[in-house]
Amino acid sequence: MYKKILDQLQILTISFEKWTNKVFSQQYNPFYYHGAVPNLFMWTLFVTGLLLFAYYQPTLDSAYISVNYISNKLPFGNIVRGMHRYAADAMMIAVLLHALRVYFTDRYRKYRWIAWYSGVALIGCMLVIGITGYILVWDERSYMIVLMMADALKQIPAIGPPLAEFFVNGEMITHYTLAMSFFLHVGISFLLLYLLWLHYLRISRPVTDVPLGLGLLLMASIIIPAAVIPVSSGKPAVLIQVPAEFPTDWFYLWLFPMFSSMPAMIVWTVLFIITTILLAVPFLIIDEPKSPAQVLLDNCVGCTLCAKDCPYEAIYMVPRTDHPKFKQLAIVIDARCAECGLCVGACAFKAIDLPQKHSKEIIAKIGDVLKEPVGVG
Repeated sequence: MYKKILDQLQILTISFEKWTNKVFSQQYNPFYYHGAVPNLFMWTLFVTGLLLFAYYQPTLDSAYISVNYISNKLPFGNIVRGMHRYAADAMMIAVLLHALRVYFTDRYRKYRWIAWYSGVALIGCMLVIGITGYILVWDERSYMIVLMMADALKQIPAIGPPLAEFFVNGEMITHYTLAMSFFLHVGISFLLLYLLWLHYLRISRPVTDVPLGLGLLLMASIIIPAAVIPVSSGKPAVLIQVPAEFPTDWFYLWLFPMFSSMPAMIVWTVLFIITTILLAVPFLIIDEPKSPAQVLLDNCVGCTLCAKDCPYEAIYMVPRTDHPKFKQLAIVIDARCAECGLCVGACAFKAIDLPQKHSKEIIAKIGDVLKEPVGVG
């Protein structure tokens, strides 16, 4: 039943993308660049973050003043700050849509489990970066975030108190608290680059950039709001006064209404269960035994076309010594083979084949995926 539901979701997703082709055209359909769109916003965050870093001072006395200086005194500073904020929201939306499309189109299992796991880690890092980014403003909401997060961390058995002390950078809020938030905000941002490399590890030609036209449209979607709806700070934080209001950003701060409405251990338990489910998702479907591609030695001429076309780097070439004419031989890495058939199509010498799979079956399966879903007019 679970597999049948996924099959229907895949058909609906492809049908929806066929409709969006009529709006954006196939060349600029954002759903065909669902992995590249978050990259555009990520690089926007890096560039605008560097500009903000030049003027930001991470101390209790100067943080709020420096942020207001950037927004009100620095030429185009409010635009840069707004782009940083709206790019963060846009990146979270794009990442969630990317994850849903990957799930709906069944591209998260078997040889893709590394990409799925690194994607889960990327979302976790984005949440930490977003939360610490709000702390750096050091207004009333920032103060509440520190108080609530420290209290929630203390509720975790055994490791909770050390984590809370690490987060606050001591037993009480000081200048070092903002220094730690600044370190987490910047340091984990660079960790994203490593996770992104890991995310692309099994794809030989990942689509990492959007076309110019689509990129300009996406950039306009954050520049215009940054100019029309400037980002503003709340009242400055006062350590002897607990704020009465907590404006919520539902992209990054959704944890805190949960902390205020239920015991922290329940929230942490729910998050642990959700994370466990996400990590188990690639293994919920038991697949048929693998039948990876096989190289027919007598036909292989060492042309390298199969190795170049394989999107999962499952084929590599080795020197050949058993043939007087051909110098190379294709080798298949069984564990990486996705059984996609691209190597079979690339080979003009019928030197590679997918056993137990017939071309008619593959064509029929493609037809089933591309046809309109039942009940959708």
